[in-house]
Amino acid sequence: MEPDTKSARQVSGQGIEREQPKTTNGANFSRLARKSLLVAPLAAAAVALGLSTWTSKTGNTAMATVPNTGGAYVPACRTDLTDFLDRMKVPGLAAAIVKNGQIVCTASAGMADMKRDRRVNDDTIFLIASVSKTITATAIMQLAERGALQLDDDINKYLPYDITFPDRRDTEVSFRQLLTHTASIRDNSKFIDSAVTMGADSPMSLASLTRGYLTPDGPFYDPKKNFQRSVPGTKSKYSNMGITLAGYLVEVIAGVPFDAYCREHIFAPLGMHQTSWRLSDIDQSALAVPYEKKSSGFAAYEQYGEPNYPDGMLRTSVTELAKFLIAMMEGGAYNGRRILQAATVDEMLKRQTRLDKSQGLVWFKEDIGGRTVWGHDGSDDGASATMWFERKRNQGVILLANGEWKGEEKLFKRLFKEADAY
Repeated sequence: MEPDTKSARQVSGQGIEREQPKTTNGANFSRLARKSLLVAPLAAAAVALGLSTWTSKTGNTAMATVPNTGGAYVPACRTDLTDFLDRMKVPGLAAAIVKNGQIVCTASAGMADMKRDRRVNDDTIFLIASVSKTITATAIMQLAERGALQLDDDINKYLPYDITFPDRRDTEVSFRQLLTHTASIRDNSKFIDSAVTMGADSPMSLASLTRGYLTPDGPFYDPKKNFQRSVPGTKSKYSNMGITLAGYLVEVIAGVPFDAYCREHIFAPLGMHQTSWRLSDIDQSALAVPYEKKSSGFAAYEQYGEPNYPDGMLRTSVTELAKFLIAMMEGGAYNGRRILQAATVDEMLKRQTRLDKSQGLVWFKEDIGGRTVWGHDGSDDGASATMWFERKRNQGVILLANGEWKGEEKLFKRLFKEADAY
């Protein structure tokens, strides 16, 4: 995966998804959802780790009542996020550690909304950028389980139009290629920049977006900027628009809007009731304001929507995203509700292409400080997110921010080290 450069829209406060380069030595891993909690075991773990109830230096509550757990309390993580706000150059942070089917601790620090003096807590809703792609992949794999598609099918058989590659009109593209960034569909940042809606969801449908982007008579078609020169399946190049097309295919095959499909088949079963692809569905009083770090302090961005939303416009909290992560770690089930079969999860979490040994179906496999982990991360204007788990120890970490962080690897490694103690 290669990073996108910062665009003029990003500087001006509008956002396009961009990813950071990864290394395998732990220097940068940035390519790098909760079962009923047993209070007594967690309390014992808290005592063992010195995790008594406390209030952070920013006044953030260190013990949280977790929704859908019968009022059980989750201990605060030993790691104090307050210490990392300045060094990571973000106004607010939230984290969760999950292990063996439970969320074992949470942490939060800083500000969700500086103007209204609203602090980050465990239920603060963040834009999670490209971590969203793991949800889009889940939707595709649910349809595959139901026999509605095969991963290696030509997607043109399902679309109401044919994708037209320059000079290769009959080129086939598979679902697998979309989910492994090998479909030769490029991100035309100039167009995507211009399509952002400030203060609201984009009014553009996925049908209009994808048809306009991928067919010669479309208003957004550009044979050079929208496509790689390589034949699909011969080059690995990170593609936001490829994942957006996968989201549209869910819509076409399922016969319902993509966001509605996810709400019914992923979020509702997992109890992720505050999670949504749409700003209009979000409780604004719980939503973190995105910020840009300037020399004079933090400057607020306006909330924004993008028409290519299946690649990075999901908004959720650490407590709700933890339910999804637990489901993936537990073979596709959370709290007795199954969203995927175990064999499907295994397929998603294995190498899918000779072109990139780290590439699963959207998920990436990395080495972080000697740990083999699966996950994803993302960054957009005023948003950073990362979600990874270690299959060997059945533990994972989620970290979210309402700013574009720097040097997050130290905190992430510390949270994983804390997970080892539970």
